Amino acid sequence: EGAFIEQTIVESGGGYEATATDKGDVQKRSYPNSHRGDFRCAGYEFIRELDMSGNAERVAEEAVALLAAPPCPVGKTDVIIMGDQMALQVHESCGHPTELDRALGTEISLAGGSFMTPDKLGSLRYGSNHVNIVQDGTIPSALGSFGYDDEGVKASRTDIIREGLFVGFLTSRETAQLVNVAPNGTMRADGWDKIPLIRMTNINLLPGDWDYGNLIADTSNAILLATNKSWSIDDKRLNFQFGVEAAWQIKNGQITTMYKNPVYTGITPEFWNSCDAICNVNHWRIWGIPSCGKGEPMQTAHVAHGTSPTRFRNVMVGVSK
Repeated sequence: EGAFIEQTIVESGGGYEATATDKGDVQKRSYPNSHRGDFRCAGYEFIRELDMSGNAERVAEEAVALLAAPPCPVGKTDVIIMGDQMALQVHESCGHPTELDRALGTEISLAGGSFMTPDKLGSLRYGSNHVNIVQDGTIPSALGSFGYDDEGVKASRTDIIREGLFVGFLTSRETAQLVNVAPNGTMRADGWDKIPLIRMTNINLLPGDWDYGNLIADTSNAILLATNKSWSIDDKRLNFQFGVEAAWQIKNGQITTMYKNPVYTGITPEFWNSCDAICNVNHWRIWGIPSCGKGEPMQTAHVAHGTSPTRFRNVMVGVSK
Protein backbone atom coordinates (compact mmCIF):
# COMPACT_ATOMS: atom_id res chain seq x y z
CA GLU A 1 0.00 0.00 0.00
CA GLY A 2 3.03 2.27 0.11
CA ALA A 3 2.52 3.25 3.73
CA PHE A 4 5.25 5.07 5.64
CA ILE A 5 4.13 5.45 9.24
CA GLU A 6 5.80 7.01 12.25
CA GLN A 7 4.19 6.95 15.69
CA THR A 8 5.46 8.06 19.08
CA ILE A 9 4.17 6.25 22.17
CA VAL A 10 4.94 7.48 25.69
CA GLU A 11 4.52 4.99 28.55
CA SER A 12 4.74 5.24 32.32
CA GLY A 13 3.72 3.26 35.36
CA GLY A 14 4.90 1.56 38.48
CA GLY A 15 4.04 -0.38 41.59
CA TYR A 16 5.43 -2.04 44.68
CA GLU A 17 5.13 -5.09 46.91
CA ALA A 18 4.99 -5.31 50.68
CA THR A 19 6.44 -8.59 51.97
CA ALA A 20 5.86 -9.97 55.47
CA THR A 21 7.56 -13.04 56.94
CA ASP A 22 7.16 -15.06 60.12
CA LYS A 23 8.49 -18.53 60.98
CA GLY A 24 8.97 -19.54 57.36
CA ASP A 25 5.65 -18.11 56.14
CA VAL A 26 6.03 -15.43 53.46
CA GLN A 27 3.07 -13.30 52.38
CA LYS A 28 2.83 -10.27 50.13
CA ARG A 29 0.42 -7.63 48.94
CA SER A 30 1.00 -5.62 45.79
CA TYR A 31 -0.15 -2.18 44.67
CA PRO A 32 -1.72 -1.21 42.36
CA ASN A 33 -1.30 -4.69 40.88
CA SER A 34 1.19 -7.53 40.97
CA HIS A 35 3.79 -8.21 38.25
CA ARG A 36 5.39 -4.75 38.38
CA GLY A 37 2.23 -2.69 38.92
CA ASP A 38 0.08 -0.81 36.42
CA PHE A 39 1.09 0.99 33.21
CA ARG A 40 -0.44 3.35 30.65
CA CYS A 41 0.42 5.30 27.54
CA ALA A 42 0.80 8.43 29.62
CA GLY A 43 3.34 10.63 31.34
CA TYR A 44 4.22 11.36 34.95
CA GLU A 45 0.65 12.44 35.62
CA PHE A 46 -0.23 8.75 35.76
CA ILE A 47 2.40 8.13 38.45
CA ARG A 48 0.75 10.86 40.54
CA GLU A 49 -2.67 9.37 39.87
CA LEU A 50 -1.59 6.01 41.30
CA ASP A 51 -1.07 7.64 44.73
CA MET A 52 1.44 4.98 45.70
CA SER A 53 2.51 6.68 48.95
CA GLY A 54 -1.12 7.10 49.99
CA ASN A 55 -1.77 3.35 49.77
CA ALA A 56 1.50 2.08 51.26
CA GLU A 57 0.35 1.74 54.87
CA ARG A 58 -2.79 -0.21 53.94
CA VAL A 59 -0.86 -2.56 51.65
CA ALA A 60 1.75 -3.24 54.34
CA GLU A 61 -0.93 -3.91 56.94
CA GLU A 62 -2.64 -6.41 54.65
CA ALA A 63 0.63 -8.27 54.08
CA VAL A 64 1.13 -8.58 57.84
CA ALA A 65 -2.51 -9.61 58.36
CA LEU A 66 -2.08 -12.46 55.89
CA LEU A 67 0.49 -14.07 58.19
CA ALA A 68 -2.20 -14.60 60.83
CA ALA A 69 -5.01 -15.36 58.38
CA PRO A 70 -6.34 -18.93 58.06
CA PRO A 71 -5.87 -20.85 54.80
CA CYS A 72 -8.56 -20.48 52.17
CA PRO A 73 -11.34 -23.08 52.54
CA VAL A 74 -11.40 -25.89 49.97
CA GLY A 75 -14.48 -26.69 47.90
CA LYS A 76 -16.94 -25.34 45.35
CA THR A 77 -18.38 -21.94 46.10
CA ASP A 78 -19.43 -18.72 44.45
CA VAL A 79 -16.61 -16.24 43.93
CA ILE A 80 -16.28 -12.54 43.24
CA ILE A 81 -13.02 -11.82 41.43
CA MET A 82 -11.65 -8.31 41.68
CA GLY A 83 -10.66 -6.36 38.58
CA ASP A 84 -6.90 -6.81 38.98
CA GLN A 85 -7.16 -10.61 38.89
CA MET A 86 -9.88 -10.49 36.21
CA ALA A 87 -7.32 -8.80 33.95
CA LEU A 88 -5.13 -11.91 33.96
CA GLN A 89 -8.17 -14.19 33.70
CA VAL A 90 -9.15 -12.41 30.47
CA HIS A 91 -5.53 -12.41 29.28
CA GLU A 92 -4.95 -16.14 29.65
CA SER A 93 -8.38 -17.63 28.91
CA CYS A 94 -9.66 -15.28 26.18
CA GLY A 95 -6.84 -13.11 24.82
CA HIS A 96 -4.29 -15.79 24.01
CA PRO A 97 -6.74 -18.43 22.71
CA THR A 98 -8.28 -15.99 20.23
CA GLU A 99 -4.95 -15.19 18.55
CA LEU A 100 -5.66 -16.72 15.15
CA ASP A 101 -2.12 -17.96 14.53
CA ARG A 102 -2.37 -19.91 17.79
CA ALA A 103 -5.82 -21.23 16.87
CA LEU A 104 -4.49 -22.38 13.47
CA GLY A 105 -1.54 -24.15 15.09
CA THR A 106 1.12 -22.03 13.40
CA GLU A 107 2.26 -20.53 16.72
CA ILE A 108 2.32 -22.80 19.76
CA SER A 109 4.98 -21.32 22.02
CA LEU A 110 4.19 -20.54 25.67
CA ALA A 111 1.19 -22.76 26.50
CA GLY A 112 0.50 -24.12 23.06
CA GLY A 113 -2.51 -23.77 20.79
CA SER A 114 -6.19 -23.05 21.38
CA PHE A 115 -9.49 -24.84 21.78
CA MET A 116 -11.13 -21.83 20.07
CA THR A 117 -10.58 -23.03 16.51
CA PRO A 118 -12.08 -21.44 13.36
CA ASP A 119 -14.80 -24.12 13.05
CA LYS A 120 -16.24 -22.89 16.37
CA LEU A 121 -16.52 -19.25 15.25
CA GLY A 122 -20.12 -18.14 15.59
CA SER A 123 -21.25 -21.32 17.35
CA LEU A 124 -19.20 -21.81 20.54
CA ARG A 125 -21.07 -20.76 23.68
CA TYR A 126 -17.99 -19.35 25.40
CA GLY A 127 -19.78 -17.69 28.31
CA SER A 128 -23.09 -16.54 29.72
CA ASN A 129 -25.12 -13.74 28.17
CA HIS A 130 -23.42 -11.31 30.57
CA VAL A 131 -20.02 -11.84 28.93
CA ASN A 132 -18.98 -9.33 26.25
CA ILE A 133 -15.28 -9.13 25.36
CA VAL A 134 -13.71 -6.86 22.73
CA GLN A 135 -10.27 -6.11 21.35
CA ASP A 136 -9.77 -2.37 21.09
CA GLY A 137 -6.47 -0.77 20.16
CA THR A 138 -7.99 2.71 20.00
CA ILE A 139 -8.63 3.53 23.69
CA PRO A 140 -6.79 6.75 24.64
CA SER A 141 -3.90 6.14 27.08
CA ALA A 142 -4.45 2.38 27.39
CA LEU A 143 -1.17 0.44 27.25
CA GLY A 144 -2.30 -1.73 24.33
CA SER A 145 -3.25 1.25 22.13
CA PHE A 146 -1.44 2.55 19.05
CA GLY A 147 -2.20 4.13 15.70
CA TYR A 148 -1.20 1.33 13.32
CA ASP A 149 0.17 -2.18 13.72
CA ASP A 150 3.40 -3.36 12.08
CA GLU A 151 1.58 -4.39 8.91
CA GLY A 152 0.27 -0.84 8.50
CA VAL A 153 -3.28 -1.78 9.55
CA LYS A 154 -5.07 0.88 11.55
CA ALA A 155 -5.94 0.02 15.15
CA SER A 156 -9.59 -0.93 15.54
CA ARG A 157 -12.25 -2.28 17.86
CA THR A 158 -13.81 -5.67 17.14
CA ASP A 159 -15.99 -8.06 19.12
CA ILE A 160 -14.46 -11.31 20.34
CA ILE A 161 -17.27 -12.53 22.60
CA ARG A 162 -20.76 -11.10 22.13
CA GLU A 163 -23.37 -12.01 24.76
CA GLY A 164 -21.39 -15.15 25.48
CA LEU A 165 -20.98 -16.26 21.86
CA PHE A 166 -17.51 -16.58 20.30
CA VAL A 167 -17.56 -14.22 17.29
CA GLY A 168 -14.04 -12.95 16.56
CA PHE A 169 -10.29 -13.52 16.44
CA LEU A 170 -7.20 -11.36 16.64
CA THR A 171 -5.92 -11.47 13.05
CA SER A 172 -3.18 -10.52 10.61
CA ARG A 173 -3.46 -9.68 6.91
CA GLU A 174 -2.47 -13.26 6.10
CA THR A 175 -4.78 -15.04 8.53
CA ALA A 176 -7.86 -12.79 8.35
CA GLN A 177 -8.75 -14.02 4.87
CA LEU A 178 -8.88 -17.59 6.19
CA VAL A 179 -11.92 -16.70 8.31
CA ASN A 180 -13.38 -14.17 5.83
CA VAL A 181 -12.85 -11.04 7.91
CA ALA A 182 -10.80 -7.87 7.59
CA PRO A 183 -7.50 -7.72 9.53
CA ASN A 184 -8.03 -5.90 12.82
CA GLY A 185 -4.57 -4.44 13.40
CA THR A 186 -3.00 -6.84 15.89
CA MET A 187 0.32 -7.72 14.19
CA ARG A 188 3.18 -6.32 16.26
CA ALA A 189 6.89 -6.94 16.83
CA ASP A 190 8.89 -5.77 19.83
CA GLY A 191 11.76 -4.50 17.66
CA TRP A 192 12.82 -3.67 14.13
CA ASP A 193 14.70 -6.96 13.86
CA LYS A 194 11.77 -9.22 14.84
CA ILE A 195 8.98 -10.79 12.79
CA PRO A 196 5.55 -9.37 13.72
CA LEU A 197 3.21 -11.76 15.51
CA ILE A 198 -0.50 -11.57 16.29
CA ARG A 199 -0.59 -9.86 19.69
CA MET A 200 -3.25 -8.70 22.08
CA THR A 201 -4.12 -5.00 22.15
CA ASN A 202 -6.59 -3.96 24.87
CA ILE A 203 -8.74 -7.04 25.46
CA ASN A 204 -11.64 -5.85 27.59
CA LEU A 205 -14.46 -7.48 29.50
CA LEU A 206 -17.16 -4.85 29.06
CA PRO A 207 -18.81 -3.54 32.23
CA GLY A 208 -22.18 -4.80 33.40
CA ASP A 209 -24.89 -3.13 35.46
CA TRP A 210 -23.97 -3.88 39.06
CA ASP A 211 -22.78 -1.43 41.70
CA TYR A 212 -19.97 -3.10 43.68
CA GLY A 213 -21.63 -2.53 47.05
CA ASN A 214 -24.90 -3.95 45.78
CA LEU A 215 -23.10 -6.99 44.36
CA ILE A 216 -21.53 -7.74 47.74
CA ALA A 217 -24.88 -7.22 49.47
CA ASP A 218 -26.57 -9.57 46.98
CA THR A 219 -24.08 -12.38 47.68
CA SER A 220 -24.97 -14.70 50.56
CA ASN A 221 -21.91 -16.96 50.63
CA ALA A 222 -18.79 -16.55 48.47
CA ILE A 223 -15.05 -15.96 48.40
CA LEU A 224 -13.66 -12.60 47.26
CA LEU A 225 -10.39 -13.06 45.32
CA ALA A 226 -7.84 -10.30 44.66
CA THR A 227 -4.48 -9.73 42.93
CA ASN A 228 -2.70 -12.39 40.91
CA LYS A 229 0.08 -14.43 42.47
CA SER A 230 0.50 -17.36 40.04
CA TRP A 231 -1.08 -18.93 36.98
CA SER A 232 -1.10 -22.18 35.03
CA ILE A 233 -3.07 -23.15 31.93
CA ASP A 234 -2.94 -26.14 29.59
CA ASP A 235 -1.83 -26.22 25.95
CA LYS A 236 -5.38 -25.65 24.63
CA ARG A 237 -6.20 -22.82 27.05
CA LEU A 238 -8.93 -24.92 28.67
CA ASN A 239 -7.91 -26.10 32.15
CA PHE A 240 -6.52 -23.35 34.35
CA GLN A 241 -5.46 -22.61 37.91
CA PHE A 242 -4.80 -19.18 39.39
CA GLY A 243 -3.31 -18.30 42.75
CA VAL A 244 -4.09 -14.90 44.23
CA GLU A 245 -2.50 -12.89 47.01
CA ALA A 246 -5.53 -12.58 49.27
CA ALA A 247 -9.12 -13.65 49.71
CA TRP A 248 -12.00 -12.73 52.00
CA GLN A 249 -15.17 -14.54 53.02
CA ILE A 250 -18.45 -12.95 51.97
CA LYS A 251 -21.25 -13.98 54.33
CA ASN A 252 -24.80 -12.65 54.18
CA GLY A 253 -23.74 -9.67 52.09
CA GLN A 254 -20.78 -8.70 54.29
CA ILE A 255 -17.01 -9.04 53.74
CA THR A 256 -15.61 -10.87 56.78
CA THR A 257 -12.66 -13.24 57.33
CA MET A 258 -9.38 -12.79 55.43
CA TYR A 259 -7.77 -15.93 53.93
CA LYS A 260 -4.24 -16.61 52.72
CA ASN A 261 -2.81 -18.71 49.88
CA PRO A 262 -6.04 -18.98 47.86
CA VAL A 263 -6.28 -20.64 44.46
CA TYR A 264 -9.17 -21.27 42.11
CA THR A 265 -9.48 -23.61 39.15
CA GLY A 266 -11.79 -24.09 36.20
CA ILE A 267 -12.37 -25.09 32.60
CA THR A 268 -12.61 -22.00 30.41
CA PRO A 269 -16.12 -22.27 28.86
CA GLU A 270 -17.65 -23.78 32.01
CA PHE A 271 -16.13 -21.00 34.09
CA TRP A 272 -17.28 -18.16 31.84
CA ASN A 273 -20.76 -19.67 31.53
CA SER A 274 -21.05 -19.47 35.32
CA CYS A 275 -20.68 -15.66 35.22
CA ASP A 276 -23.88 -14.02 36.45
CA ALA A 277 -22.87 -10.47 37.41
CA ILE A 278 -20.34 -7.84 36.31
CA CYS A 279 -19.85 -4.49 37.99
CA ASN A 280 -20.64 -1.30 36.12
CA VAL A 281 -18.48 1.34 34.49
CA ASN A 282 -17.92 3.13 37.82
CA HIS A 283 -15.85 0.14 38.95
CA TRP A 284 -14.27 -0.63 35.56
CA ARG A 285 -10.56 -0.01 35.06
CA ILE A 286 -7.97 -0.73 32.37
CA TRP A 287 -4.93 -2.60 33.69
CA GLY A 288 -1.67 -2.30 31.73
CA ILE A 289 0.56 -5.37 31.41
CA PRO A 290 4.04 -4.65 29.96
CA SER A 291 5.25 -8.25 29.93
CA CYS A 292 3.17 -10.45 27.60
CA GLY A 293 5.48 -13.06 26.08
CA LYS A 294 5.10 -14.96 22.81
CA GLY A 295 7.23 -16.48 20.07
CA GLU A 296 10.65 -18.12 19.73
CA PRO A 297 12.84 -16.20 20.23
CA MET A 298 10.42 -14.64 22.69
CA GLN A 299 9.00 -11.19 22.10
CA THR A 300 7.40 -9.02 24.77
CA ALA A 301 4.27 -7.01 24.03
CA HIS A 302 2.61 -4.24 26.01
CA VAL A 303 -1.10 -5.00 26.36
CA ALA A 304 -4.00 -4.05 28.63
CA HIS A 305 -7.31 -5.36 29.91
CA GLY A 306 -10.39 -3.47 31.02
CA THR A 307 -12.25 -5.26 33.81
CA SER A 308 -14.43 -4.77 36.88
CA PRO A 309 -15.33 -7.05 39.81
CA THR A 310 -17.20 -10.09 38.48
CA ARG A 311 -19.19 -12.89 40.11
CA PHE A 312 -19.03 -16.55 39.13
CA ARG A 313 -21.10 -19.40 40.55
CA ASN A 314 -19.92 -22.79 41.82
CA VAL A 315 -16.15 -22.40 41.31
CA MET A 316 -13.57 -24.74 42.85
CA VAL A 317 -11.34 -22.92 45.32
CA GLY A 318 -8.56 -24.18 47.54
CA VAL A 319 -5.23 -23.39 49.08
CA SER A 320 -1.77 -23.35 47.51
CA LYS A 321 1.02 -25.31 49.17
